[in-house]
Amino acid sequence: MGRPPKEQKIQQEPTLLEKTLETAEKAVLPIDEMPLTSLREYRLYNEAASKANKKLKLCRYPLKPAPEELHPKERIIFGRNDQPSNPLPVFLSNSLIHYDETLVPGKEYMIPQCVVSYLSQKGTPIWQWFDKPDGSRETGISHKEPRFALRTVYAE
Repeated sequence: MGRPPKEQKIQQEPTLLEKTLETAEKAVLPIDEMPLTSLREYRLYNEAASKANKKLKLCRYPLKPAPEELHPKERIIFGRNDQPSNPLPVFLSNSLIHYDETLVPGKEYMIPQCVVSYLSQKGTPIWQWFDKPDGSRETGISHKEPRFALRTVYAE
């Protein structure tokens, strides 16, 4: 008994998804030639730089945060719950943005949404005892007392 003959693979036409993926892969520019004119292009550059740095095992391409002007902004009135009259220096530097400004409580500001999100997450955790179904007790965070009061202003 011999082996059965190998089946010939039938050439099928590529699907629409495969064609789209091929054109998207061809459209990718080298990292040195990438334009940096929009928030999306900065994100794509940072993704490509991270992959290239990991592949090279050294930091040849530094991550570039997008300028503050490209980020969508929110108009807010800033307030502090812990020290209501003291100004707060806000420094946030990551792959998305480099933001360094001093905010005075009670004033209105146009702040990028990622900074507003960062400030709204800050707070003091409140720990509490919780009773488990088996009768034991465990501590956990029940909620956070917000550190800042950020009021959104919708008027133009």
